Amino acid sequence: MIKIIRLHNWSIASQLRLEEALLRHDTGNWCVVNALPAPSTIVLGLSGKASELIHGNLVRRDQVPVLRRFTGGGTVVVGKGTIVATLIANKHDTPCGAFPRDIMAYTGDIYADVFHRLIGERVLSLREHDYVIDGSMKVGGNAQSIIRSRWLHHTSFLWDFNDKDMRYLTLPSRRPDYRRDRDHSAFITRLWPRILQRHNSFSDAALLLASELTQRLSSDFDEVISDDNCMQEALAILEARGTNWFGGTYTINHSDL
Repeated sequence: MIKIIRLHNWSIASQLRLEEALLRHDTGNWCVVNALPAPSTIVLGLSGKASELIHGNLVRRDQVPVLRRFTGGGTVVVGKGTIVATLIANKHDTPCGAFPRDIMAYTGDIYADVFHRLIGERVLSLREHDYVIDGSMKVGGNAQSIIRSRWLHHTSFLWDFNDKDMRYLTLPSRRPDYRRDRDHSAFITRLWPRILQRHNSFSDAALLLASELTQRLSSDFDEVISDDNCMQEALAILEARGTNWFGGTYTINHSDL
C-alpha cells in the first residue's frame, strides 16, 4: 500500500520537515506532491559547500533564503513554478534494492511513464542523475536518503522558473558530463510548454501530476490511497515530533556565505 498526499502552498522547508518525519518515524509508503509557493529559495544538498555553489554577494544583496536539506544531491533554486514530488518506501515493498542506482532506475521508469502520458510522447528520460527532455535539457533534479530498510527519493520538476533566479548559482566543479560547461540558460528548460493540457494553472499542474502518479503507482502497489485521511495521518506523524524537531533541514545565515 502507498498513500498519496497533495500539499497546498507548503514552503520547501515545511515539506522537507514533513518528508523526513515520514521517512524516519513511520513505516508506511508515501508519495508527496507539492506545487511550491514564492519566494524563491536556494536549497543545498547535505554536503554542499555554499561558498562554492552560490554567489554569496548576490544572495545577500537580494536576501534570498538559503536552506540545507537532509538529502544529498546538488544545489537548486526552487519556488513558484517548481513541483516537488517525493517517493518514500520500504525496500521490501518495491521492485528495487535500497541502493542509489537501483532507486534512480526504478523512479526513472515511473516518471518516464507519467510524462509519456502528460506530454503525449516518450521524451523524458534519466541522464546520469537528472531528468531531461530532448536528450540534454534538464527538467528535474533528484536527491535521495537511504536509512536501514527505507529510502526517500525527491525530485524538483521545473514546470516553470524565473530566469533571474539562476544567476545565484555558480557553475559547480562537479557536474554531470552531459552538461559540459553550459550555463543554466543553456542547460535547463521548462516543462509546461510540452504538456498536452497547457491551459492548466500551475496549481492544477500539481494535481495533474499527482493523478498520473496515482495511476502509475497502482501497477507497483496493491493499494493506492489518496484522501483526506492520508493528510491527517501525515500531519499527526509530524506533530508527534514536537515543535522543536527540525530534522536535518536548517537555514543557512547570510553572514556565513
